[in-house]
Amino acid sequence: MNLSSFFVNKCFEYLLKEERETSEKCAEGPKKQIFPPWASNQKAFKDLCTGCGECVAACKEYLIIIKENGLPVMNLSNNSCTFCGDCARSCSHDALHFSDEQPPWHLHVSVTQDCLMEKKVLCQLCQEQCDHGAIVFPKGGQNDSPPEILLGNCTGCGACAARCPVDAISFQYIDELQI
Repeated sequence: MNLSSFFVNKCFEYLLKEERETSEKCAEGPKKQIFPPWASNQKAFKDLCTGCGECVAACKEYLIIIKENGLPVMNLSNNSCTFCGDCARSCSHDALHFSDEQPPWHLHVSVTQDCLMEKKVLCQLCQEQCDHGAIVFPKGGQNDSPPEILLGNCTGCGACAARCPVDAISFQYIDELQI
């Protein structure tokens, strides 16, 4: 076994251990639910949405799913949102309002302590996936520090979350942070 194989095996061992721990954490409680783009605000969306599934059918990226409570939410674990607006334009109940002048949502994106860089494992997949330059690593990622999110550049598309092997990207509505 050469040195490269040794390190690859150690990385897989670590990731499998982390996956088990992450799965256990996920079983502890529900993950934050993000409504589809252009949901005016959380309360209005919950009041207006009938759970008809029009937005689910319209999403070409297959990002919108209906949860047990009947409301559509974003599943950014496999792909990122292109903000094409098809979901909002398909909504016949005014729960989603497409607008070129308004951002699709007001999300604060952050990196949790589950980040591999927090555990001194070199990983920059989130930065590699971000087409907007919203993710930077202090000192070029050479000091094992977790990434920083440049909120002015971040669209909340979810490309970073879709690629993160340990689900360390967190989304929260900005209005919740002000409570």
